[in-house]
Amino acid sequence: MTVIWLIVIAAVILAVIVAALVRRDDPFKAAATGLGLKLTRTVPDLIPNLDGLVNGMAVKVDVAGSREPTVRYEVFYPELGMALRLERETTITRTLGQLGNTDPQVGSKPFDDSFRINTSRPDALRTMMTPERRRNLIHLIETYPKVVIGDGSIVLLSDTLEPSADTIKTTVSDLVAAAETLVAGRPEPLKAPEPPPPPPRAATPSPPAAKAAPAQEARPSPTAPPTQQQDRPEPKPTPAPRPAPEQPPPAIPSTGLPSDFFDNVFGANRLSFEDEGQFDEKIRGTQVNLSGTVKQASPYAGDDDLAPTAGTKAVITVAQIDNDLYGKTDIDAVVFLTSETSLDRGDTVTFTGTIEKVDPYMRNVFVTEAAVSS
Repeated sequence: MTVIWLIVIAAVILAVIVAALVRRDDPFKAAATGLGLKLTRTVPDLIPNLDGLVNGMAVKVDVAGSREPTVRYEVFYPELGMALRLERETTITRTLGQLGNTDPQVGSKPFDDSFRINTSRPDALRTMMTPERRRNLIHLIETYPKVVIGDGSIVLLSDTLEPSADTIKTTVSDLVAAAETLVAGRPEPLKAPEPPPPPPRAATPSPPAAKAAPAQEARPSPTAPPTQQQDRPEPKPTPAPRPAPEQPPPAIPSTGLPSDFFDNVFGANRLSFEDEGQFDEKIRGTQVNLSGTVKQASPYAGDDDLAPTAGTKAVITVAQIDNDLYGKTDIDAVVFLTSETSLDRGDTVTFTGTIEKVDPYMRNVFVTEAAVSS
């Protein structure tokens, strides 16, 4: 009888512990629902992990550290190509800068006093740090003093291990907004230029047309027999080759898009392309077949105007465009797959779907009703 009571007491204690752990995770459940992220837990500790896409940005929220665990927020955005690291300026870092340690300045005292700056391209950083961008980032560092802005990611270690659902949602939204600030109108990623293409091959000249024989040679020679003149064929002039008909520029193979589409939308002409309504008139609703490399993929609840049904939402790099100053930059497709599809970062896939939207500043195309074909 004593053994039975011990088992009952142990079961009650275990139930209380599990219920406490589940209650502790309730804020993460609410935040996952509000942000459209996927919630998983590390078994058996039931430690929460959130991941997915918010406004096209990859987001991850988990618990980091062992001796002093804390909630870690991470937002990933397209790399700038300048080895960037911005963190809060302190008395120590300011002193180190005065002693000669690297601390580039952008020329704005409020910004330079707020941030400890480390970058491989201070010139590009000064160019991109417009007054509006500086104000937004200063507000971010004042709100979250522990935030670190890197090249391609923003990381924040929280002060509390049990934030509320509103705190999680607000923090993620603020970090995503900062990532959008860095991406909008940013310089192109700095990459080594590709070798120039080989020079075009010279066209083979056409053989000259044979000249007709002079009129006097066509007359029979008075000394030659008539039969010899009849047997000798008269040379015919060779007609000059006709020029080939002018062909329109070919479309990108198997994409359903014109060859200059990505340059027009995301290159120097992007504003005129958008303002003149060319996308709505010529492109929207086109069936496309694109290939690329997966950057991020996660289950999708289907609460977006573009894709109201559940499935998988993926970010896939589908093209690159050239820039005379900064080289190449990636063009990403935000793809709404109609079914749950297992995709891993780095996978190369081909997919079909309907192109419904472009974002010239984020360099994204949005493809709905999509399916992976290979």
